[in-house]
Amino acid sequence: MAPLAKAFKDMDWAVSGSDQKEVYPPITDFLSQNNIAYFKEYKEENLPNDPDLVVVGRSPLLINKDNPEYKKAVFLKLNVLSYPEVIGKYLIKENSIVVAGTYAKSTTTALISWILINAGLNPSYMFGGVPVNFSDGIKISDSNFSVVEGDETPALKESDPPKFMFYKPKFLLLTATEYDHPEIFKTRDSYVKAFINLVKLLPDNGVLFYDQRLVDKAVVNACKCPKIPFQTSNVKLPPSVLYKESAIRADILCTKLNIERKIIEDSIISFKGLRERNEFLGVFGGRYLFKDLSQQSSKIKSVLSLLRKQYPKNKIFVVFNPSATSLKFRENLDQYSDSFNLADQVIIGRVEFLKNVGRGERVTGSCLVKAFGGSKKVFYEPVDEKIIEFLKEKTGDGDLVVFMSSGGLRFTDLTKNIIKRLTDLS
Repeated sequence: MAPLAKAFKDMDWAVSGSDQKEVYPPITDFLSQNNIAYFKEYKEENLPNDPDLVVVGRSPLLINKDNPEYKKAVFLKLNVLSYPEVIGKYLIKENSIVVAGTYAKSTTTALISWILINAGLNPSYMFGGVPVNFSDGIKISDSNFSVVEGDETPALKESDPPKFMFYKPKFLLLTATEYDHPEIFKTRDSYVKAFINLVKLLPDNGVLFYDQRLVDKAVVNACKCPKIPFQTSNVKLPPSVLYKESAIRADILCTKLNIERKIIEDSIISFKGLRERNEFLGVFGGRYLFKDLSQQSSKIKSVLSLLRKQYPKNKIFVVFNPSATSLKFRENLDQYSDSFNLADQVIIGRVEFLKNVGRGERVTGSCLVKAFGGSKKVFYEPVDEKIIEFLKEKTGDGDLVVFMSSGGLRFTDLTKNIIKRLTDLS
């Protein structure tokens, strides 16, 4: 939402917004640097009576379906749009490139955007995360190309269609359709059905690019336009390429767009990825530290698999902050049974509860230990200082420490304190 606010500000709109009381860096820094006004806490008086547009994210209504600003906007019959509706109306272009699938959407979308930028096509783009190579994760341009990350979760309310149904794909790239989001899609068939509905949006002159190992055949068979299969395994790329699977996907799509081969190759080599997406923080006290936003099972496995390939003999310690909303509900924990198989040790940080989840239904630290593989390799530690002491004493030269969290000031501070204490060991 913050990058979207900046995109509108760059178009000379007057922009303001609201969030919860606990707003923290890096978003607060981003908003301040770009002179975007915001309120801490949702209140009816925060919302003007006559705005041209009210954009509502899904998170505020998940926290409180009676959000006072949303209720006021509806009561006044203002122009209220969900996030994907806004993207569909203001950012999507004639040549709409949509990257969808269970995982690797953000990095692949960012890399395709980077290639198109270097090709002089000035695309509009949208993806989760902050790119290292360019300034923001959202830009609205006057180009006839757009590149967006297509998410399968509902637009706003549970009954709404998936976000990617608003993006009018002409070129659709599917990374995988492995079952995910059980809190939304109660069966695997319902999950696959969302992607079947997406490919049906492709026009006759569109193209479907898909990983033939990881995309369900029912999804591919539902597509009536040209199809280009690919595989991301067993493809040799130069060692300087940091994100090999994303590079393969982007190369195939951009080649189809007739972008010059040298531009594609140079862009892939120069691409540095996204901040906090398997981001290498540096070596501190001989330990290799990484940071990632992963909370979903498939994404955790993907990150650990990549690190294990890069560091086959090193021990991997994961410090996991269970911050995602889906991790607050016990029915979602079954999917995590093999998520941390490639880690040597998992430390779960303090669990925080949602007010609308009853005491008997809450996910506790012991629930997560059991779900993540049991007490032999997983333990729960709600006291940050004890996590720091454990890492000081039990990790050594060459060990990897991976911080996984989708946000929060407390965990950000924990990460900084661990870096400081490990640095003191040098």
